[in-house]
Amino acid sequence: MSSASTQSTKTSDIHNESINKQMEAKAHETAQNADLKTEARSLFDNATKSIGRLAGNDESLNLNLKDMFSEVFKPHTKNEADEIFIAGTAKTTPAICDISEEWGKPWLFSRVFIAFTVTFIGLWVMAAIFNNTNAIPGLIFIGALTVPLSGLFFFYESNAFKNISIFEVIIMFFIGGVFSLLSTMLLYRFVVFSDQFERFGSLTFFDAFLVGLVEETGKALIIVYFVNKLKTNKILNGLLIGAAIGAGFAVFESAGYILNFALGENVPLLDIVFTRAWTAIGGHLVWSAIVGAAIVIAKEQHGFEFKDIFDKRFLIFFLSAVGLHGIWDTSLTVLGSDTLKIFILIVIVWILVFILMGAGLKQVNLLQKEFKEQQKKVDE
Repeated sequence: MSSASTQSTKTSDIHNESINKQMEAKAHETAQNADLKTEARSLFDNATKSIGRLAGNDESLNLNLKDMFSEVFKPHTKNEADEIFIAGTAKTTPAICDISEEWGKPWLFSRVFIAFTVTFIGLWVMAAIFNNTNAIPGLIFIGALTVPLSGLFFFYESNAFKNISIFEVIIMFFIGGVFSLLSTMLLYRFVVFSDQFERFGSLTFFDAFLVGLVEETGKALIIVYFVNKLKTNKILNGLLIGAAIGAGFAVFESAGYILNFALGENVPLLDIVFTRAWTAIGGHLVWSAIVGAAIVIAKEQHGFEFKDIFDKRFLIFFLSAVGLHGIWDTSLTVLGSDTLKIFILIVIVWILVFILMGAGLKQVNLLQKEFKEQQKKVDE
């Protein structure tokens, strides 16, 4: 064999060996990534199962968001929308045996969002293009209203029991929202903030968590009233009632912030509107929804009483809302970004909401079993 042929063979062997090593390295990297994904999934399953167990659900969170929101992008008729709006009356509330325990596929909330967005654009054109200052109050209110109310309709559609009417939701939204602000203002009279806040207006970590505690307590007082008034023991109802109070609170608070910042801080109105709008998806709306579910979980079959405050299940979910609210208000950032912090908090709070929704759907199954057992006893 010639030296040239031998050299070529050696070169080929070295090349093949290099390729094999690269393939082995890639296979090892793929296996490591698969292991990490498996571990992350296992950690997520265990965490959601532990949290869900507090709400009466031993299963981990298994939610397909693509499937859940699949109806959003499909065309729907006016009759379909009407069927959703008329839910909750004596004639339209379904019997317990007719309720589905499957994850709902809400879509009407997206149409509400579109309607308010179009309204906002029209008002903006009046104010910015035609210099009509009469449009500014409407711009502020619709800007503050769009996301919280759209989110509230998401919870309304997700209430599988269909036993709370849109009229009751609107009452809780407006009256509950205003009275939760009033109760919060009263509670603020009994707390003392740091000298840093009093002098410079900036919150310390303790101040931020104190704000979370006061505001979540103020809203909780009103949520308790409506939960007891409606005499419900259903988790999905608690989520809806809490969301209604929280959405009302958010709208009136945001409208005030938008006006004050636009006038006093010399910040462009639209900047404040958009900031308050996109962050509203993870704010008072969902914090209060969690508190509402916690109240229902703790009260069980009776009305919520003072002793229920010390129920472990209530405390964990309530303090979770307070903690998320407090971190939201701190100057803490993630990788130097406040936006990234807010985004992470939004993801966390919605995971908690979906865990509670899963527990609410599990409750449907339990209530149906109880109903069937009662029917058997009656038949016997």
